[in-house]
Amino acid sequence: MTNGLIEANKGVLKKIFSEEFWFVVPQYQRPYVWQEDNIQELIDDLYYAFENKQNSEYFLGALVLKRTKEEEFREYEILDGQQRLTTLCMMIAVLRDLMKKQKYKWTLSEMIYQEENELLKVPARGRLKYNTRDKVKDFVRDFITPMGGTKRNEILEFKENQNISVANMAKAINIMHSIFSDKEDLEAFAVFLLNNVLFIYVSTDNTEDAFRLFTILNDRGIPLSNADILKSINIGEISEDDLDEYSKNWEYLEEKYNKGFDRFLSFARTILLKNKPTSNLLDEYEKNIYKKGILKKGKNTIDFLIHLDDIYDNIIDLQSKELSNDYKNLITIMKMGLHSDEWIPALLSYFLKFKYYRIDEFIKKLEYKFMGDLLTNTSPSKRRENLNNVIKAIDNVDKSNLNNLLESKELFDIDKNIFRNSINGDVYGKKYTKYLLLKIEYLMSDNTVHLSNYMDISIEHVLPQNPLKKSHWRRDFTENQRKLWTNRLSNLVLISNNKNVKLGNLDFKKKKEEYLKNRMDVFNSSKVFLDKNSKWDENTLKSRQITLINMLVNNKSFEK
Repeated sequence: MTNGLIEANKGVLKKIFSEEFWFVVPQYQRPYVWQEDNIQELIDDLYYAFENKQNSEYFLGALVLKRTKEEEFREYEILDGQQRLTTLCMMIAVLRDLMKKQKYKWTLSEMIYQEENELLKVPARGRLKYNTRDKVKDFVRDFITPMGGTKRNEILEFKENQNISVANMAKAINIMHSIFSDKEDLEAFAVFLLNNVLFIYVSTDNTEDAFRLFTILNDRGIPLSNADILKSINIGEISEDDLDEYSKNWEYLEEKYNKGFDRFLSFARTILLKNKPTSNLLDEYEKNIYKKGILKKGKNTIDFLIHLDDIYDNIIDLQSKELSNDYKNLITIMKMGLHSDEWIPALLSYFLKFKYYRIDEFIKKLEYKFMGDLLTNTSPSKRRENLNNVIKAIDNVDKSNLNNLLESKELFDIDKNIFRNSINGDVYGKKYTKYLLLKIEYLMSDNTVHLSNYMDISIEHVLPQNPLKKSHWRRDFTENQRKLWTNRLSNLVLISNNKNVKLGNLDFKKKKEEYLKNRMDVFNSSKVFLDKNSKWDENTLKSRQITLINMLVNNKSFEK
């Protein structure tokens, strides 16, 4: 192939899986991500064509390939089509292991793997080679390449593997076995698969041309995400000398954030542009970041994302040892209880500018503003504007005048009257109920230790929602009183272990004893109220309601 020449042709699978094509899955490719629905749909489509249109061609989509520098055989990097080729390779292996005719089994096996032949100086070689992914290569070697490999029981142990590709490949093989084991005429289907199913393939030896093709053609099974396109744009700008390093960096981010990678990229966008999006994420990077010179494609972009990821690890995932327990506890409840993570770019922006300097003060201001906006039903557009204003303000201050940021009423004040009214009525069942109770726990804690036992909690009513007719609760509360107080904040407590539903109708004294047992531990903030009250009546609820509301509105514990 001459330099820069683009070739386009079509080929049925017996050609694609022949000596004319040897494939490399490069470092910058995403993991194997096909799920059961993708595999089921592909097999259903193939079988329908096999049963109804046996003499017709079945088009699988396009392959975008880049010819490598290998001169002894035709080797290509896969730029688009990795998911389908990997799936088909596993499908061929499963069909091989289910067939009875030995010559069919050998034919299919040779499509997956070429045995070494010393006499002809033919080396051992797999049809698909995975660069830098040792766990994937080991899985292919053990379960796909060898005859009978897909039938090994050990494959089930890999379905929950931490490596995304390995886990999804193990699941895919298991799904294929389930489907094909119920099918008849596997040999006839294999004939159709190899001779009628085809790809259009486009290949070039020019990196720039290859990645331009990648951004144009769509993946048939799973549409390219913004992250996929941005990957192609940025990896395409990397020189061959640095390609391995930066491809690994991108793949690390891709595997770490998985389906949330677009979200992480949107955080970066917000930090850089400090305004609300006006178009899709890809256009935002192309038109508003790259064309305006805020970042350059290639190394500059990937270095920035890796740096941002390191900050994320330290201050959002709390890996830094320089953080106070006060900070950690507040971030913990924010991540767990708030139903939006739009606050994260503002915190990342602060750290980019000031590192750990007065970060505890900043996060308290940011949390209070964000929580207030959420609970006062501030529109999403206005919430984003408020957060972007914080990011802009961070840019305009330095350490010497940081008080201008931290003490800004314009940036951080909320309407306390609206906030008070929004949390003073029925709150049970709201999206923010658990967060309010967690925030109370945070405010009443001395924060000398990192509180991390928030994962298995539930909200419990002290006054039951539906007390039995003969229960003392019906004697202590009128029906109107129960309607007024049952779902208000003062009647709710957090339970840190699995609650016993049978406790719901016990009288308060017995219920209190059970709450305070280790096996069903109520959170410390509620223990204070439970311990100091010998009964639970309307006066108790009124007093507790005033205390809790004032704590949340004033953003401090009544004890502080």
